[in-house]
Order: sequence, then C-alpha cells, then structure tokens
Amino acid sequence: MITRVAADAATAAALFAIDPPGLGGVLLRARAGPERDSWLALLRSLLPSGTPWRRIPLAINDTALLGGLDLGATLQAGQPVARLGALAQADGGVVMLAMAERIEAGPAARLTAVLDTHTVRLERDGLAVLHPARLGVVALDEGIEDDERPRAALVDRLAFQPSLVMVPASGDPWQLADIEAARAVLPRVTASDAVLQALCAAADALGVASLRGPLLALRAARAAAALSGETQVREEHAALAARLVLAPRATRLPQAEAPAEDAESADTDVDDMDAADGAEETEDNAAPDLSEASEGPDEDSRSGEARAEELASSVLEAARAAIPAGLLAALQPGQTHRDRAQAGGRAGAP
Repeated sequence: MITRVAADAATAAALFAIDPPGLGGVLLRARAGPERDSWLALLRSLLPSGTPWRRIPLAINDTALLGGLDLGATLQAGQPVARLGALAQADGGVVMLAMAERIEAGPAARLTAVLDTHTVRLERDGLAVLHPARLGVVALDEGIEDDERPRAALVDRLAFQPSLVMVPASGDPWQLADIEAARAVLPRVTASDAVLQALCAAADALGVASLRGPLLALRAARAAAALSGETQVREEHAALAARLVLAPRATRLPQAEAPAEDAESADTDVDDMDAADGAEETEDNAAPDLSEASEGPDEDSRSGEARAEELASSVLEAARAAIPAGLLAALQPGQTHRDRAQAGGRAGAP
C-alpha cells in the first residue's frame, strides 16, 4: 500500500505537471538513486507528448542558457539572427537544474528572472529580442550538509519540496489523460476569499515570510481542484496545498490557542463591563426599544464566519501535521539554541 509520503510526492508531480509555469517548480533534495529516478520518471509520464525537457548543467554559460548570436545564420542572412538558449527552448516545458546547491549567483538570478517574467530578454551581440519562456524548474539538490542549499531566491519560487521515496508504478493514481483534462479545466477554477484568507493565515502562523508561499499554495489548490474535475477550490484542496507548499517552508510552530476557560472568562468580564455601562446609560436616558435592530449579524453571516474559521483551522492543522520530521525537531522551542551550542562545541574540539 502506498504511504502518505509517497502519495504526497506523487501528488506534487501531478500538480506540477498540470501547471509548470504557474507553480514554478520542484526542489528534490536527494542524491541520484532509485527514489529520485522513480519520481522523475513519474513526472515525465504525466507530461503531454512533445513537452520540452531540457537539462541545465552546472557550468552552463550565458550563451547556452539565454541564447546569443547565431553566427552561421547571421552570415547567410546578412543580418543578426538570434540563437535560442536552453530556457527559450524549454518554453512550455520543464528544465532540470543539476547540482542546484552549487549554482552561482549570476545564473540563479537569470533563472529566477525568467521564472518571474516568463520571458528571456536577450540584449547582447547587437541583439535586442524577447523570447517566451513559460517553464517550470526541477532543481536537483544533492547537498549533504545543512549549509549546502540552493539559492534562497530560487527555492522561494518553487512550489514543492517533496520527501522522496520509491513511487511504485502500480500505485500511480493519475494518468496522462487526467493531467490533460485538468489542464483544460484549470482556467475556469476559482477560489473564494475564505480560501485565500485561510492560506494566508496558515502561512503567517507557520512563519512563512515571503508572499510567494501563499500565492503558490493558492495555485496548487486550484490545480488540485482541476485534477478533481471541479471549478471551485474546496477545503480539501486548500488543505492539500497547505500540506505540500506551506509545511516545508515553516520557520516556526503555530502558537497554541488560548484555553477555552480563559477565553470564556475574558468574554464574561467584558460582558459584565458592558452591562454595567448599559445600566448607567439607561438611568440617564431612556432609550427607545432597539432590540430588533441591535440583534447583531444575521444567522447567515454568523454561519459564514464559523465556516471560514473552520476552514482556516483545518488548513493550518493540515500544514502543521505535514511539517517534515527533521524540520519539526528544529522548530521545537529551544532546539535551535541547543543545536548551535553543540555545533560550537564540535567546532572548538581538537
């Protein structure tokens, strides 16, 4: 039976296949091996036939990455002719970034600019052209130590960071036809304000500072709805997006809610104060009977607020439950301080 970790990894592949440029990409932190190979094979099986797939080596130069002057074609045409680079060639598809933890600042900046604008701006060798480059990135992070990580600006733009396990072919819940159908539905998928507020609240509770976190989560929720054949994002879609997108980005644990008894006590104190003030005002001025006008929000409004609160709570709990074990341990109170102390002791040891 497929585990939840494997199911989440497969789901991330399916959602990314639905909307590569919208979801930015996937960060795979794993050495080359059967787990990574099985996930990549799953992703490629879910991409429509003919989808561009380009591998970007670590040492790629700007001409190969962005394009440049095609000297042979220029001599034949008698005018500058541009040659497409790897990013423009991958328009509508996926680029796989090898050894992402070692990428230099320059190539990373150019790649993130393409992810933001979906275009390659080429201004060199007498050229000034724009090439479309709507693509997604699969970043292969083979770092061993904690400080061996891809550039933060790049990671921030990638929606998913799945934990990799073997994804059995027999356990794949989706086929290419499902992805193609979801792509057709995606433009019609909408999300309510309550869903957006729930995702933003969950991101804030988890300490996700970048606005790209909830925005990518919203896009993932829309893709999840499309995969279900629906045009409205529902609670389970938002919870799934929070689990896959927000949980790996957590920098703190959500604060526990105040005990119900304390909250009720505070409410009682406030009500008593309001009652006392109301009694004094009644003695001074006989107010007209406004009981009907002051009943407060109607039943529909109250039920709507209750549903919104339940949605926000469900989304946050889904994200909290999916925080990776290693990250969860690091986020425990006092853990960061202990780790630094231990690291300092080891560094100072002979």
